[in-house]
Amino acid sequence: MKKRKILGGGEYFRKLRYPIILILVVGTSLLMLHNSNKEIILKEEQEESILAIYLENEQINYIPEKDSGYTLDLAKSGCNNGVTISFDYNTWSVKTNYSNYTNTDNTRVKCSLYFKKRTFAESLVDCGALSKDAGTCIKENYHLTEEVVDDKTVDNNLRFIGANPENYVWFNDELWRIIGVMNNIDDGTGKKETRLKIIRDEAIGEYSWDNKSSGIGSSVSEYGSNDWSDAALQIMLNEGAYYNRTNGDCPYGQNGATTKCDFSTTGLTEEAKSKIDDAIWNLGGMSSSLNTATTFYREERSFNVYDGRPTTWLGEIGLLYPSDYGFATKGGEEVNRDSCLFYNLYDWTQTSLKDCYKNNWIYANETYKWTISNYLNNSYGVFSVYGTGSVDTHKTNEDDKVYPTVYLISSIKITSGAGTKENPYKLSGIPDNIR
Repeated sequence: MKKRKILGGGEYFRKLRYPIILILVVGTSLLMLHNSNKEIILKEEQEESILAIYLENEQINYIPEKDSGYTLDLAKSGCNNGVTISFDYNTWSVKTNYSNYTNTDNTRVKCSLYFKKRTFAESLVDCGALSKDAGTCIKENYHLTEEVVDDKTVDNNLRFIGANPENYVWFNDELWRIIGVMNNIDDGTGKKETRLKIIRDEAIGEYSWDNKSSGIGSSVSEYGSNDWSDAALQIMLNEGAYYNRTNGDCPYGQNGATTKCDFSTTGLTEEAKSKIDDAIWNLGGMSSSLNTATTFYREERSFNVYDGRPTTWLGEIGLLYPSDYGFATKGGEEVNRDSCLFYNLYDWTQTSLKDCYKNNWIYANETYKWTISNYLNNSYGVFSVYGTGSVDTHKTNEDDKVYPTVYLISSIKITSGAGTKENPYKLSGIPDNIR
């Protein structure tokens, strides 16, 4: 690490009768002063230091470089005489605020700066301050955490893994979670981007995936159709009560039956809509539940569908894929991640493979959640994540839990937060005081 000696450290300040702003520009190791009242700041020869710098609690005489992996610990750093400090990552500077300055027997203003290793979350916030999009920030810093890994698919997406990773994000005035940084997402015009994929933390209810009567739309059975492009659930999420943040009738049962649903407080807000956009969702199907996460990922992007149905759908709100669930595992002491990814997701229900779903944040005990992927051997089968930890098929008219899933616009930035449930990441354009 290159060390920079502190310059100008032989000066201190006294008799500060008026508020000033002191900026310690650590990138250039200079003390920059701005006196808003044009008063003369008295200076004398140093008798003791006015600035102490610590790195991992050890006193040093240099400033850590900007890209050294360290950041200022604001909880421990501070000044006396009522002076407070803040840290600007963009300019790599410490700013002091004298608005509450009190002159105590003409004592010098002394500041102590404590630098610590940056956490993954701090790095994302600092990166966002540099106006970098969230996807880029995660790519540049995921080596700082064991909770984000490359899925080693052809797209090399980055996935949050484990039982409870710090991937909470505040979106739509509620908690959602980041599935990962997804590459090569087509916006429908042929333009491919890197975008964050997020899923609602809690289900919005239990509804049928589709339940149209035979002869209506793509349905050729009493159970409904597994064609997402005209599925009743897809319409509810993208055109109906959920999208319009209102109440209405939602699919539940057979032959077009409905149940009352109220999304007047949980549907999408206008602000949330401004942060998502169309994406091409792959609708490739599988003829068996015996697939690994990697196999599911490949087949989801295939052209294998039932009876000539669409292989893609362009829209905003979808559901998770079976592969999203599979890649979210971290494994455990008995069965590690690599071994989990070796087994078919259907087999995860085995007691010997419990590490695979117990250490998987998408898994929810004793609940069944819909995926967007279809079973191509019939017209009404859809894959679901079972409460037992496996992935298997359900008829479209059954009532599984619904977790809306979206791709954020590629320019979205992380502005604050730590990714925890108590302090989720905040996104650009969303005020910090919303909670």
